[in-house]
Amino acid sequence: MLKNLRLELLERIKPIHRKFRTQKIRLFLQIASESQSRSRLLDVGGGAGVDGEFLQLYSQFAAVMVVNLAPRILQAPLGVRLEIMAADGRCLPFRSGSFDWVFSNAVIEHVGDWADQQRFAQEIRRVAFRGYFITTPNRYFPLEPHTLLPFYQFLPVGVQRRIAHYSPGYVRKYEAINLLSAAQMRELFPEADVISTGFPLFGNSLVAAYCSKRSPNARAS
Repeated sequence: MLKNLRLELLERIKPIHRKFRTQKIRLFLQIASESQSRSRLLDVGGGAGVDGEFLQLYSQFAAVMVVNLAPRILQAPLGVRLEIMAADGRCLPFRSGSFDWVFSNAVIEHVGDWADQQRFAQEIRRVAFRGYFITTPNRYFPLEPHTLLPFYQFLPVGVQRRIAHYSPGYVRKYEAINLLSAAQMRELFPEADVISTGFPLFGNSLVAAYCSKRSPNARAS
């Protein structure tokens, strides 16, 4: 009974989830609009998305590299060179400035503690030549998005461990999730604009968006 209610809830919120992801993709493409069709994209911790929305994003770039700790098989959009690699976002195996754009959706909160998040951010800033677009749930939004439990993110770890299995959301057992505030995102990505997205007035997601305005033709091969 409870399982069926949970599945029904997740199905009902899927359109909201899809809408907000599409909103972020559109915002990123606006920022990268000058030349993404000739650009190389790195997606750190990426995948197809709920309904393949990230494959639609990939189709706007000439070449895409997707890295994950455990790589997933993806179908490349027509005309896109898609590569998949096992790599840790805290220690990317690429030269500095080797990708025009770096994209990462709701990954930084899963990479570990503050020191791990700093390493993750530093690596993204290092390998991005023209800019980056990094999203994460807003720590101060009242509903924690992984468990769908209100104010779960502010509870002590011991309490989180005890109640995680009651979650009606995507996470049904405890895992370390370190949500970030806008101030923390500004500290991690000092040259970026930090934008609130999602729900009007009080966004449920934060985006660190940076565009250097450099020409893709200047990037070292």
